[in-house]
Amino acid sequence: MAAWFTSNGPAAYLTCTSMMFDPVQPCTTQVLGFIPVTVNLLHTLCHLNTGIIGLVAVLRRSSALTYALIGAAYYVAWGILGLASDADVRYYMGVDVFGSWVHIAEGTILVLLWAGDRFSRRHATHPNAQGDPSPVVTLLQDRRPAAEDDATRISS
Repeated sequence: MAAWFTSNGPAAYLTCTSMMFDPVQPCTTQVLGFIPVTVNLLHTLCHLNTGIIGLVAVLRRSSALTYALIGAAYYVAWGILGLASDADVRYYMGVDVFGSWVHIAEGTILVLLWAGDRFSRRHATHPNAQGDPSPVVTLLQDRRPAAEDDATRISS
């Protein structure tokens, strides 16, 4: 998601190069001929900044989880504000109604990523009835380095 948000910055600029001369004036383009995308400089910077913060946050699991929760709240709030506001507020936000729904979806994806991590961690410590961890947990759980396993066996 952090890479997605970051990529939205340059992509938005390419669809609305006039934003550098009039940062509040929104531009609307049709992606794939039918998906309206409205942006202005404020909208672009919001995506670019949250994306860059996310790229740094994902370097550590704990900060990635914090980023997912804060980012989810931010994008859902931004989406709700866009839906609940009138056209004047959306104009300054550089967003349309469709984009507001997209922001809610982006926030929801961040919550689902956070919840998926929490779910996989919980199940990694509680094997199923047969004593085997679920296949999903086996793929997602952290592994200790082999050297650490060897050191534990030698000292035991």
